[in-house]
Amino acid sequence: MKRLINFVLIAGAVCGAALLVLSFFFALYRNKSGAMEPTIHADEEMIMRRTSNVSRGDIIGFDYPLQPDTKFVKRIVAVGGETVEIRDKQLYVNGRKVDEPYVIHDDPMVFSRHEPPLPEPYRSRDQFGPFTVPPDSFFVLGDNRDRSSDSRYWGTVPHRNVRGVIIMAGFRKL
Repeated sequence: MKRLINFVLIAGAVCGAALLVLSFFFALYRNKSGAMEPTIHADEEMIMRRTSNVSRGDIIGFDYPLQPDTKFVKRIVAVGGETVEIRDKQLYVNGRKVDEPYVIHDDPMVFSRHEPPLPEPYRSRDQFGPFTVPPDSFFVLGDNRDRSSDSRYWGTVPHRNVRGVIIMAGFRKL
């Protein structure tokens, strides 16, 4: 009986230590919006690898710049020094059209740059920029472009706000 108790105590301590160590490297989040669909669905759980080493194309978890206690998840489309422009819903970085097979536009309407001035979110949704990303910052967009609150509306994400890279969602590797 004493051996069994010792085994259970040791196994519990090892599992506890392993979970503690893993929590330093990974975090579990639940996606609350449809802004990243179809890549990450609303109410799906996500696993984030904690890191500040991120690059264009990564889906990151970060502290929302306007309310740092709120966590957001978006895709990096441009980094510091790059110029972003959206023309008729198409993303351009440094003047080059970006192929984005993961993006959806669920509203067929395209708001023109030449129409009378529109209020947000219509003004920046389909026509944006050109805008040069500040150093040590990221321009992020949701994959569901017509239904995403992102850098078009509230600005860039400072590098210090990045918490990590989303590596799995809904038990699918991203």
